[in-house]
Amino acid sequence: MIAAATREGLVAARRAPRLAVTLWLVNLALALSAGVPAFLALRSAIGERPGADALADGFSFGILFDLVETQPGLLGGLVLSAVGVAFLGLLVGAAATGGTLEVLASRDDRPFAHRFGRGAGRFFVRFVRAGLLAGLVAGPLMAAGGRMRRESGAEVASQLVSLGAVLLAGLVVLLALLALDAARIRIVREDARRVLPLLRSGFAVVLGHPVKWLGTWAVNAALGALALALYLAFRHEVPAGTGPLVLLMALAQQAFVLTRAWLRVVLLGSEMALVERLRPLPVPAPVPAEAPQAVSEPAPPLA
Repeated sequence: MIAAATREGLVAARRAPRLAVTLWLVNLALALSAGVPAFLALRSAIGERPGADALADGFSFGILFDLVETQPGLLGGLVLSAVGVAFLGLLVGAAATGGTLEVLASRDDRPFAHRFGRGAGRFFVRFVRAGLLAGLVAGPLMAAGGRMRRESGAEVASQLVSLGAVLLAGLVVLLALLALDAARIRIVREDARRVLPLLRSGFAVVLGHPVKWLGTWAVNAALGALALALYLAFRHEVPAGTGPLVLLMALAQQAFVLTRAWLRVVLLGSEMALVERLRPLPVPAPVPAEAPQAVSEPAPPLA
């Protein structure tokens, strides 16, 4: 089933190629909204500071510590801006997921922009509610893992427990995200208003078939890791020392982001295939045919 679900996800992504481009543009807009103000703020703060030329060769902790000492409010402002952009990213991600699922689930001839915008607006509030509820479920489990790590005694045992707690927290987050995707798919498929029952059903179907869900995610993650390895190898072989090379490196980076967006579409298509197999829609019962009415024969004429 893992191979079949992945194959159906690839077919769904090939059927809607504009989805990956749209998600890439969304990621690019979020990156620019965070990166441009941070770059301008750091450029204004650094100015003609001695030793600032070392930033041309890479990041320098010395210059960062100097900025923190001379301008203590700069780092706090950047952190608050990063938190704000992360919160905005969660909201935009919910809207983009709604638009993506609407495009993948619909089979009509309406324009792409209409279908994507309809899904992004129609399911936005429901997806945000589902995300908050999934966080409430995963939060206590992660807190339990952190408490288990702090209560470990011996040093070797502490390291093993810490590693186990980190892996457990990652598994909890991954399962919660997969259950959230399953619930969102059913919300779009059934146009459901009640979020909590479908979220419970999402956790039930993911925890009831963990190998299928984790295997499908693992195949998608392996493709993403391969794309990341190719990008890092290219970055290592082509140092960005001149203007054209910097532009080439920026294009390679955006190509990787586009590939990651395409893999997200493939994953959602694969998860839709899993939901269709594990939670199929009930087949409507056939409508019984009406019994033919008896036709009364005319009475014989009177003599």
